[in-house]
Amino acid sequence: MTNKVALQILDSIQYATIATSDIDGNPWNTPVFCVADQDNNIYWSSHPGSEHSKNITASHKAFIVIYNSKATEGEGVGLYVQASASELKSNDEIEFALDLLGARRGKPFLHIEKFLPGGQQRIYKATPIKAWLNDAHQDTDGDFIKDYRITVDI
Repeated sequence: MTNKVALQILDSIQYATIATSDIDGNPWNTPVFCVADQDNNIYWSSHPGSEHSKNITASHKAFIVIYNSKATEGEGVGLYVQASASELKSNDEIEFALDLLGARRGKPFLHIEKFLPGGQQRIYKATPIKAWLNDAHQDTDGDFIKDYRITVDI
C-alpha cells in the first residue's frame, strides 16, 4: 500500500466519522459528509451546537476515519487521520470550503449566510497531523485473519 491509496480513499469516499471527546474525556463519534482540498485538509458542515462541534471548539482535536467498505486486500480499507480541527471564521475560507462541498454533492451552496454566525450551520476544517492506512489479511477462503495499520503521509 502506498500514499497513493490513502489519497484515493480521501478523494473517493464522501463520508467520514469524526471522533472527538469532551473536556471530561468522554468520547463522541459522528458521521459527516466531507471533502478534502489539494492539501488534504478535510471539510464538513455541522450545527455549532452538535456535540462534536462543541468538542472541537473546546479542544481543536479530532480523529477521522474514512472507510472504504468495497476495498479488497491490498487496497486499504480505512484511512485514519489524527488532526487539528476548527470552525472556519473567514468568509474566503468558508466560500472555498462551500465550493468544494458543493462540487462533491453536485449542487452548489447558494447562501453563505447559512454558515456564518447566526446561521444554521458552520464549516469545520481538519488539518492532518498523522495518518494511517488500515488493511487486513485474509485466509485462502477470504476470511479475516488480522488487521494492521501503516503510517502514511497525506
